[in-house]
Amino acid sequence: MKGAARRYSQSLPVRGDAPFVATVGGQPISVARLDARLAEVRRGPRGRHLPPDGGSASVNVRRWIVQELVTEEILAQETGSVGTHGESARPSPMAIARLVDRVTGSVTPPESDVQGYYERNPDLYRRPEVRRVRHVLVADAAAAQGVARRLEAGEAMEDVARAVSTDSGSRKGGGYLGDVRRGELAGSLEDALFGAEVGAIIGPCETEHGWHIARVEAVITESTAPLAEVRGAIEADLRVVVRGRAFDEWLEERRRALAKVEPEFAHPADPIHGVPSHRH
Repeated sequence: MKGAARRYSQSLPVRGDAPFVATVGGQPISVARLDARLAEVRRGPRGRHLPPDGGSASVNVRRWIVQELVTEEILAQETGSVGTHGESARPSPMAIARLVDRVTGSVTPPESDVQGYYERNPDLYRRPEVRRVRHVLVADAAAAQGVARRLEAGEAMEDVARAVSTDSGSRKGGGYLGDVRRGELAGSLEDALFGAEVGAIIGPCETEHGWHIARVEAVITESTAPLAEVRGAIEADLRVVVRGRAFDEWLEERRRALAKVEPEFAHPADPIHGVPSHRH
């Protein structure tokens, strides 16, 4: 017996010839398993945050690792995870996900939480003003003036766009740009569109893409999506929170029912160690 295992061998209970720091459902967690996990943690990314082994601060590190091993053992037993020698093995993420579904599958957020979230977060459900726009894009000012004259003469913008617009994305649709919101177009063109009445011809306006002649087809005013429309999305977001809380509560209940940790390795905040010095 080497290292930490020798230091604890006289004060800890023994199963066979191996001292252990905790049991979960009768399954011991040995000092050797604790030492192996601590060495693994020190080699990993968490190791840089740990105090040197052997000092007073390292005692709490071992207590934290024991808590981790206890939780892992509870999950292993609840998921039926078995290693190559019949001992508990670390459960896979898929096995844990199935356990979470089994424990919390019926948990849903209460209606009051859904309503409260909706009322506290109006900005999330605010719909900005939308302008439905049709345009003709050409390469220079002279061509833009030509488009304006054709429209003044009564030619349909849809026909002009199909004939001369250089915007390949909207040309086949008769120049239809779709729904435009503030911040989606360039300066003077956007300002003109959001200051115009429905049906008004705008331009020519120059942007980095060329010269535009545009028309506002319709205005959809700013509004807030009704709760009935967004309820599903809110419930989905809140369900993650309430299911996580429910699983934590279930896990704590299983810990009380299954786990027995030796006093020397109890949780750092356990009253057995005196007044807790850490805060969550």
